[in-house]
Amino acid sequence: MKKILWVGGLIAVLLGSGYVALPFYSIGQLQRAAEMAKSEQPQVRTESIDTLERYVDFPVLRDNLKVRLQQQLRSSLSNTIPQEFDELLSAGANFLMEPLLQQFITPEGIADLLRGGEDLEAFEREIYRQSSGTANRSGSYPSAQEETEATWQRMGWRFTDLNHLSVDYGERGRPELRLLMQRNGLRWQLVDIQLLNETSGEGQGWR
Repeated sequence: MKKILWVGGLIAVLLGSGYVALPFYSIGQLQRAAEMAKSEQPQVRTESIDTLERYVDFPVLRDNLKVRLQQQLRSSLSNTIPQEFDELLSAGANFLMEPLLQQFITPEGIADLLRGGEDLEAFEREIYRQSSGTANRSGSYPSAQEETEATWQRMGWRFTDLNHLSVDYGERGRPELRLLMQRNGLRWQLVDIQLLNETSGEGQGWR
């Protein structure tokens, strides 16, 4: 009986260790791919893109960012647009956002973001400007080369439930960026990105 309990306990420990190790491995793969993406060797860059495509659920990530941008746009125009035009506004915003999300939320774009982080804020500002008709003439947002050298470090990660976890990045002890990851079989994939509140360290809720 004791032997059965011992074996059962060992199996439980191994399963628990594996469950924790898998997301840790996925997070490491994302970071490694982001660094490899700036390599001068074409083969290394290709491998990094393949890795990012495995560990980022791009359709879900684009949908989550689109929802947040729609909320920002609707909130900023709530006092000027009659409620009966709300659906028309959403349709128009979707029409403009879809191609922009396809353009910016790519393996290369995610690699730039994970190396520096600040591009997400610039990206959201640019999508918002173009969706609301206030884009600048160039219609571009700062590239990774135009940003300062990345200094963000991974500050920690935690499970939010059995199938979701969050990973915080920042500098000088202050979390500024949060990656939200979701379990897909044995693989954990990036499904949302949030800029955190500077004072509370909290971003918008999980979707």
